[in-house]
Amino acid sequence: MPSPEKQLPPDARDATTRMRQGKTLGVMRWVLGASLLMVVVGFLVAFVIAR
Repeated sequence: MPSPEKQLPPDARDATTRMRQGKTLGVMRWVLGASLLMVVVGFLVAFVIAR
């Protein structure tokens, strides 16, 4: 908790909240899907080699 002399003005909290809000991009879904696919393929290759 900030000390009373260092408190932010009331409107500063609104700007901070607005800045923290992110935009949802479809790119992240593709990155996660591709990463998951590479992990699965990697484990399958390791399983076949280990046999």
